Amino acid sequence: MNGLSDGPAKGLQAQLEQALEQVRRLRMIIDGSAAGTWEWNPTSHHMQVNARWAEIVGYTLEELQPISSDTFERLVHPDDLQRSDAQLQAHFAGETPFYECLVRMRHRDGHWVWVQDRGRVCEWDAHGAPVWMAGAHADVTDLQRARQEVAGARQRLQSIVDSSDEVAVIVTDEHGTITLFNSGAERLLGYRADEVVGVASPVLFHHGQEVEAFLRTLPADEVAGRDLFGVLSGRAREHTYSRQWTFLRKDGQHRQVRLSISALADAQGEVTGFVGMATDVTEVLQARAEARLAEEKFAGAFTSAALGMALVSLEGRWLDVNDALCRIMGYSRNELLQVDFQRLTHPDDLDADLAMVQGLLRGERAHYHLEKRYIGREGNVIWTRLSVSLVRSEQGDPLHFVSQIQDVTAQHASEQRVLQAEQRSRITLDAVTDLVLSVDLDGRIEHANAAAVRALGGPDGAPLHGHHVGEMLQLTTEYAPLSPLDLSVLLDPDSNAVDLHSDLLLVQGGENMPVDVSQAWLHDDAGALRGAVWVIRDVTQLRARQREARQLAEMDPLTDLVNRRGFEAHLQQAIAHVDRTGQAASLMFIDLDQFKPVNDTWGHLAGDAVLWAVANVLRHGVRDSDVVARLGGDEFAVILAGCSLRRARRIAGELLHTIGGLSIPWEQHRIKVGVSIGIASINTGMSVDEAVAAADVQCYRAKAAGRNNVQSEPLGLESPPEFD
Repeated sequence: MNGLSDGPAKGLQAQLEQALEQVRRLRMIIDGSAAGTWEWNPTSHHMQVNARWAEIVGYTLEELQPISSDTFERLVHPDDLQRSDAQLQAHFAGETPFYECLVRMRHRDGHWVWVQDRGRVCEWDAHGAPVWMAGAHADVTDLQRARQEVAGARQRLQSIVDSSDEVAVIVTDEHGTITLFNSGAERLLGYRADEVVGVASPVLFHHGQEVEAFLRTLPADEVAGRDLFGVLSGRAREHTYSRQWTFLRKDGQHRQVRLSISALADAQGEVTGFVGMATDVTEVLQARAEARLAEEKFAGAFTSAALGMALVSLEGRWLDVNDALCRIMGYSRNELLQVDFQRLTHPDDLDADLAMVQGLLRGERAHYHLEKRYIGREGNVIWTRLSVSLVRSEQGDPLHFVSQIQDVTAQHASEQRVLQAEQRSRITLDAVTDLVLSVDLDGRIEHANAAAVRALGGPDGAPLHGHHVGEMLQLTTEYAPLSPLDLSVLLDPDSNAVDLHSDLLLVQGGENMPVDVSQAWLHDDAGALRGAVWVIRDVTQLRARQREARQLAEMDPLTDLVNRRGFEAHLQQAIAHVDRTGQAASLMFIDLDQFKPVNDTWGHLAGDAVLWAVANVLRHGVRDSDVVARLGGDEFAVILAGCSLRRARRIAGELLHTIGGLSIPWEQHRIKVGVSIGIASINTGMSVDEAVAAADVQCYRAKAAGRNNVQSEPLGLESPPEFD
């Protein structure tokens, strides 16, 4: 029996020793990890912690007694306590497998300690409520401080990148996929960042033929199956590689850029990506070509088109400068670091620059741009485009400025040449006979050439500048010569009034002069519409020739009636009049009966005599305001403006009777002729073809009814009022 009982006892003892060994090892692991442990009853709020837990916040266990939930809540930062409670409740509700929260706890010395708090419920009661849970504290203050330093460095780098709207900054990973695309790159290339980041390579922006020509110049072992990015990144791994390239914008435009590529490395020196900085030198190169600059130094500066950069202290001293800025200013790096920017700024630009700086410091703006002048080492004036941003700490305190300086001296000189060209243009305009007016959007005259002053300034040629164009100029139309045109309509960019009026008249001294007005819009430097230029030309002789040609083109030479072309134009006008006024109008189609035998029996001259006689009846049988046309052969038409179907039928009956009574003498014979007449209303919304078809149908009905009669639409269809 003793032998049988000793076996289980020894087994139980072995299990106990094994459990104690596991507890001992667990405590060794916890002590080695420098973690503070805790156990907590959520119901009773009783809490147990180890010595390390208390040590993290600068206390001993005895100093913290009695320890409960209140101890934790008293030490945790108020801004973090609510977040911690939310994480606990999420864990209790089963939404998360464990509780975890990064909190700040007040150290006994008064500073804050960053603590990573993590735990989980180890036992639940029968109702699903937590009975007790356990966890650990880890001091991550050093890690959090490092994170903050990294965030600060990133912020400073981002400030530099964000202020570089004059430089395209493109960052890629080591495989060539774009990871950063700043506003300068968007401005240069026309792509948005979200269109290229993560999906495209910088090779997208290169000119294909130029790339092929470049790769052909390289040794075969350097290319070795690599694309352009592979070649350039290979060179950039050794040192910054710069070259001028042709970039293709999204809209297809070509831009000449100076591209510098550098490698990015991690703390171990491993390359993690590449950064490219591209400066648009298109305008610089064009200015150099136009000006044919002979000086090699100046031409070299434009070819490199490097951008000057500087870090500037809050007091205005240059903390660091690059070689490009030294070249722009004419000083060595050591010389520039001994002075502040105020000493080298042109006196007339200093106050504006300092005001912008104060605005940055007060937080009124994140960055500013300014065109300002510097005084070079030789006393020369350097025109620059300055971009400045302020770098702040994580707490928002100002640290230093980042300045970018682009030399635009040549561009400024080019603008001066443009101003001189404008002066020459004004002299040229004064020599032309056309009236030229420049007006703003409010209708105020900004410039008038000599011809305009002579024509509109009265007998004394008074200046027109500053006057409203409506006070000096009156336009009307041939269609309504007594109704002045509202000139404000001509200054509405959404109006096409100038294009609509081909019959403009200029009122001068009580007389109307036919004119053509052409208009060109003026924009400011930002592209916003600011006014227009009007050119007014005397077209009296041209308008007379056009009328004569139009009359010849729209008249039938046999009958002196309107031909088909003129008929369609008049019918279109009649339809438009009905649409505009609602006034009744009718269309009459007239076809001669048995006209072919006249030609066959007596010849075409006899037929012409019949056509002339019928045309004469039609001409005198309607009002002067009505339009009588010969459409061809023996077909005629009459457009009856302001005439209802009822009245049109009455007129048609009179015409039918008169034509039926014609007896046209011809070679001892008398020729008689009959007509079939069809009438249709001209209704709102009709097209020319629809109106012609409607009248033609009624004319066919008249022929089918035995000829020599009148047919029309039912009288009940007409709705517009009649104006006789």
